[in-house]
Amino acid sequence: MTEIELKNGYYIEIKKLSYTLRQRYTGKSKTGEPKESIRTHGHYNKIGQAIMRYIELCQMDVLDGERVALEEYVKTIEQVNKIAVQGLENVLGRFEVK
Repeated sequence: MTEIELKNGYYIEIKKLSYTLRQRYTGKSKTGEPKESIRTHGHYNKIGQAIMRYIELCQMDVLDGERVALEEYVKTIEQVNKIAVQGLENVLGRFEVK
């Protein structure tokens, strides 16, 4: 199994012919103590599908609970997408053949 670390606790777990998007986060135990947990966001046949879902989740994380005008929403989404794509390009750029 291989893991591709993304940002904000997200990662893609790669197994033979499957890609699982997961997120590490700190939740609470039944007693109220902090507890490390993993949330699964989906299983995909292609890595591109997992990456698209990751970008959607990043958008939702940034705008969670916000009330914004349409123009501000579009600008924020564009900025989030740009940051996500740059991060992926940085990771993928490490694997370029030179």
